[in-house]
Amino acid sequence: MYHDPRRPLSRRRLIQIAAAGGALALAHRANAQDRNAPASLKRGGTTLQMRAWERYPAADIPGLNRYLDATPGLSIEWVSTPYSRYRDRMIAEFISQAPLDIVQLPESEIAAWADSGWLKPLDGTPGLDALLAAATPAAREGVKGVDGKVYGLPYLSDAFGLAYDEDTLHKAGFDKPARNLDELKTQMLAIKKTGIDEFPLSLAMKRQPGNFWSLWATVYASGGDMFDAENQPVFDKADNPLKAILEWYAAALNEWKIVGQEDMQRDWGAARTGIRTGIVKFGYMAQYALAEFNVWPDSKVAGRIKMALVPGLGPECIATVSYAHSVGLAATTRNPDQAWNILKYYAGTDRDGQFTLPRERLLGEGGRSPYPALYQDAAVKELVAKMTGGDDGDFQKLSRLSRLRQATKTAWYAEWELFMMAQFQEAMMGRTGIAEAIKKSADEARRLAKA
Repeated sequence: MYHDPRRPLSRRRLIQIAAAGGALALAHRANAQDRNAPASLKRGGTTLQMRAWERYPAADIPGLNRYLDATPGLSIEWVSTPYSRYRDRMIAEFISQAPLDIVQLPESEIAAWADSGWLKPLDGTPGLDALLAAATPAAREGVKGVDGKVYGLPYLSDAFGLAYDEDTLHKAGFDKPARNLDELKTQMLAIKKTGIDEFPLSLAMKRQPGNFWSLWATVYASGGDMFDAENQPVFDKADNPLKAILEWYAAALNEWKIVGQEDMQRDWGAARTGIRTGIVKFGYMAQYALAEFNVWPDSKVAGRIKMALVPGLGPECIATVSYAHSVGLAATTRNPDQAWNILKYYAGTDRDGQFTLPRERLLGEGGRSPYPALYQDAAVKELVAKMTGGDDGDFQKLSRLSRLRQATKTAWYAEWELFMMAQFQEAMMGRTGIAEAIKKSADEARRLAKA
């Protein structure tokens, strides 16, 4: 399990208690560290199966423990898997018709999983409409399947920007971050020349699900699209910015050498850790990462990392990419009412109608909340001020400019994504032509759409 530096996790076993004590006695006797561990959710009574990916927010397990404290006779079997393997793990469980109940749903998978009949539609569930009305438009879109039905509640949502080490930027002679790719090239070459960092920029282009955020962000920043409203590819058209962006990426890797070859095997999570430890100076990050950089006690760069708008081909950033993950119910659930009640508490409101756990999750993560009203909370405002050093102009603008990845509401997106990543990687490393990689990726999207 991922070790979150903000919450030391105990590896001790829960103390053995007499059977007569039951689940409530276990909950009362478990100490604070135990209640951060998934094992603390195992109690007597009906057991619901919950699946999650790592790393999950620190507030999740303690929050669910509170729910179980107030709901005797329920237990949760929490199983988490690294995000890079989560898709394969879940598909295997779905195909085997494992008795699942509550499932975290990546934005890029929900449509395909729903289309396969593996998720339970939630339309008409009491309380659903009010929760969706409180969420952002992107989050409301993120919970839908190909058929337009709702298959989850909003869970995590955030926009991407360009995170940079302000000290490094100043040492290279610049006062402000780059506004476009030409300026970004100039700044990265200057940093390289000073000897501060041989490869100052991370694009995080590893071929794995949930990656390539820098590419999506740069396409959107340049005013481009990857797909149209009918989910047909447009990135192979002559006026699309993708080709010029991939050419810039390839030159950054092979000609200017401002991006290291290891970046082809680095996901954005590894780049995030690299920034926090001072190894990576510039990278494309979700907004919440600023808490990791500037607030977490183990950060080596606290107070130095800022977040700028995404540089594109034009003079200014037009838009950026965001994600909207959700949590839903498996079609195989044998306890739909109990599972919905837990889901509503976990991703929505408590018995008093308050977004208690989402608020705690926001404060622990530094953002990622799909509920805008929570950002008006005094404690949240204080956190954002710490994250941004009191200068949150670009930070707030990123949220307003953000767009979800296109074509994720198709049954074939996840398969196409991995194919596309392989083609673009080969092109960036000079093993095939960029135009050829774009054509193959567009042709594959059209083939899958017809299948």
